[in-house]
Amino acid sequence: MNILIEAAGSKVWGTLLPYLRTVSSKIVGLDIDAFSCGLYMVNQGYVVPRYDEVGCFEKILKICRNEKIELVLPSINEGLLEWAKQRVSLQREGIKVLISPPESIAICQDKWETYQFFSDNKIPTPPTSLRHEYDLVKPRIGRGGTGIERISPTKKINMEGYISQQFINGEEFSVDALCDFDGNVVYVVPRKRLAVESGLSVKGQVVNDSEIEMYVRKILSLTPFIGPIDIQCFKVDSDIFFTEINPRIAGGLSLSMAATENWFEAVVEMGKGVSINPVKVNYGLLTMRYLSDCIIHERDLLL
Repeated sequence: MNILIEAAGSKVWGTLLPYLRTVSSKIVGLDIDAFSCGLYMVNQGYVVPRYDEVGCFEKILKICRNEKIELVLPSINEGLLEWAKQRVSLQREGIKVLISPPESIAICQDKWETYQFFSDNKIPTPPTSLRHEYDLVKPRIGRGGTGIERISPTKKINMEGYISQQFINGEEFSVDALCDFDGNVVYVVPRKRLAVESGLSVKGQVVNDSEIEMYVRKILSLTPFIGPIDIQCFKVDSDIFFTEINPRIAGGLSLSMAATENWFEAVVEMGKGVSINPVKVNYGLLTMRYLSDCIIHERDLLL
């Protein structure tokens, strides 16, 4: 199977490529930076424009057609909505995109919409406002920890494009879930984030928490989701506070796959209409991420 991935040079794909290689005859990787290691760890790499640049998506679709891509694994927040809008038409061309419907993407990408979604459906979440009522200030649309600051409500700031949220000082969890192409939940794997760098989990542990799992399954039943989903929450004693839904592959997904099975193999089978019988989760499994090198000659640099 010919598979396309985005942000090939990210730390995410450094850990996931070994899993992907087992199901792909050709991996095509995209990145905006020629100095991205993943471009040289796949079968074919391409440097592409940013999503906010004119003609970006058209160039990516041309690559998909030229490379005879059969499956796209979107992973960049800025491109998720466009992939979701194009999913049905691309499927007619034989290009399957592992992405949730546009209405679900819209809820997840805007943190104010996410908060309202949680509140309307009685999912526990921190108090949140469009005004500067709380000390944690976040961009309404953003990813990772970019732009998030703790600013006292006594200090006047411009809140256009931001929300404020009550700061929760507790244990942080990411929950990886896998949904099939009909939106049915296959896996829910809670991970405790033991150490985080630049918004990415670098040390983690798979934990058995039935209450977190129960809420995650409820969230996934309220609006359609497809493929890998990452849901973030905090625990303070017995209280749980859900904060984000990321409708894409998460940075720590390799741990959840190590604790279950190769989700990429499951996705390929689901695409054929095969029902997946989930394996038992190996709770207690730990991960400790480390650096590795990708060394190439300058003549091989994609410019």
